[in-house]
Amino acid sequence: MRRTALAVALALTVAASASAAPKAVAVKAAYNKALKATILVDGRGLTLYVWTADIPKNNSVCDTDPSCAKLWRPLAPPATAGAGVKPSLLGTSTDGKAVTYNGHPLYFFRGGAGVGPADKKPGQLNGQGVYQVWFVVTPKGTLIKKIP
Repeated sequence: MRRTALAVALALTVAASASAAPKAVAVKAAYNKALKATILVDGRGLTLYVWTADIPKNNSVCDTDPSCAKLWRPLAPPATAGAGVKPSLLGTSTDGKAVTYNGHPLYFFRGGAGVGPADKKPGQLNGQGVYQVWFVVTPKGTLIKKIP
């Protein structure tokens, strides 16, 4: 009886710790019709952006600016390389708070503050070109500055 209770407690502990581990999100390449180019998106197809102020720091400057953090949410690690993404370019920021690609922290556009609506559906580019410093990135790790 005591061994059974111990086994059940151990099983529950293992299950709880396994469910507490963050699930890796896929970063993949997807063709965007409006840009007529292939860009990086998350596993749900939502557009990922980079901020030119972060380059080449491999760390998020936006994370320390409250007004920036309201509009932009970093893609939290861990991440895996999905279709069309070079695993060698995928990494984590030096502070461990953001997934990076070619050294650039990746972000989602939250929208608001008079800038425009958030990206909520695959293919949306509402954050593209915001303040002329936020842009999508290609699977090669280069920015696309075209605004559709």
